[in-house]
Amino acid sequence: MGEQIEAAFSDPAPEPDCSDRRAVIDYMVEGQRPFEGTHPFDEAGLRVLVGQVFDRTNDMAASMTNHWMLEGGDPIRARLGQVGAPTLVLHGTEDPLVPIGHGKALADEIPGAVLIPLEGVGHQMPPRQVWEVVIPAILAHTAISATEAGRSSE
Repeated sequence: MGEQIEAAFSDPAPEPDCSDRRAVIDYMVEGQRPFEGTHPFDEAGLRVLVGQVFDRTNDMAASMTNHWMLEGGDPIRARLGQVGAPTLVLHGTEDPLVPIGHGKALADEIPGAVLIPLEGVGHQMPPRQVWEVVIPAILAHTAISATEAGRSSE
């Protein structure tokens, strides 16, 4: 992982009061900055999204820490070749947490997988600047998947 991400993990910001909507939004927005690529940071859009998440979440404290509940489990790399579902891998070329090489390796290991590198994207939801790549790729992928599913049920 990149130096900026290592710093964010080694010296995290103090968690906000989870009952304070503005404090949670500020915390979550600032927490995303180190993960971004070179596309302009859409702070206003992210604030709206995080506000919606806050408004629909029953337990914000649990929601903000649910990533840390995951456990490692058994290695799965040897099983990736058994994936039979059509697979689309969207991966940022500037991902500072999980570099693009990981996306390439994943696509190489899954039979028939398609990798779409997202130029300038970090470890984030695809920003608007790449929607012209992401949306057609997902539509084409799901149309093929739906067609294949229909054939297999006949």
